[in-house]
Amino acid sequence: MAARVDLVINGRRVSATAGQTLLDAGLTGGRVIPHDCATGQCETCRVRIHSGTVDEAGTRIGDTVLACRARLTSEAAIEFDEVPDVVRRGGTVESLVELTPEIVEVTVALRKRLAYLPGQYVRVAFAGLPARDYSPTLRSNGSGELNELIFQIRRQDGGTVSSHLGGRIGPGSAVKVEGPFGHAFHRLGRGRLVIVSSGVGWAPAWAVARASRLREPARALLVVAGARDPHNLYMRPALDWLRERGAITILTCSGAHPPGDARPGRPTLHLPMLTADDIVVAAGRPEMVAAVQFLAAAAGATCYADPFYAADRTAAASNPADLNFIQRLLQRVSRNQKAKTESVA
Repeated sequence: MAARVDLVINGRRVSATAGQTLLDAGLTGGRVIPHDCATGQCETCRVRIHSGTVDEAGTRIGDTVLACRARLTSEAAIEFDEVPDVVRRGGTVESLVELTPEIVEVTVALRKRLAYLPGQYVRVAFAGLPARDYSPTLRSNGSGELNELIFQIRRQDGGTVSSHLGGRIGPGSAVKVEGPFGHAFHRLGRGRLVIVSSGVGWAPAWAVARASRLREPARALLVVAGARDPHNLYMRPALDWLRERGAITILTCSGAHPPGDARPGRPTLHLPMLTADDIVVAAGRPEMVAAVQFLAAAAGATCYADPFYAADRTAAASNPADLNFIQRLLQRVSRNQKAKTESVA
């Protein structure tokens, strides 16, 4: 018979079995740890090890591990940030606005409000099509209603869902939403907040940056946002809004012939020297996010990230070992570093 061990989750003790994942132990004991994919990819279930030891399964970054992969070996205590409960909501598409030839702003009117923290994402099924993950955001002027979800979606060539924008997905189309998920949300803090985004990763980045300006206007804020093609630099008005309120903003373009107001190259090329006091939020393509995570870990900074995946996770999730490569790399960098924690307001 497997040994029984105690697991303390945010101060509440549950009885578990040695060898269980932290996520399963919590669910069995009636203490739900926020999670989504449960395959080690989405980062929603990352928790802090307060005391004790676990089999980290190659997911350790600083003093955190992924609860869906790490397993109990002895008594331990873990902590995670409290987030809104995952719920399901129904609604309809209210409007579509072409932000660029490739990126569409989709506004969904919900029948009942869905609570989320700025930077989290939700699972959305438009007009009976397969569900996809999108981050609710604000319009470029910072506006948005409580019963609205505003998404910035890039049309993918041959995309199962995005190719229907303006056709099957239009005003009046039925929408089903589930969430929120993710851990790269806005947290109050004292250290400098550094936000890095690429492409439509600007959606959660803008939500976090705006929340920071409104909730903690005196906090140092640096925002780096970019796109590959000049015509997809749709975040200029939002960057102007932030700059007018004291934030430092950097616009980048990694494609050919960058415009005069954008620095050439990827966002990571224009990051400042990070310090151990910085809090970093990264959003965009996985390779960009991984590079930011690496730079943050090397500096001892705390980094929160939910990478954007254009396709679903089914194929990738079939090989968890590959998914944890970045975690293993970051673990080597941060093995002897103590990650900082910031409380959620």
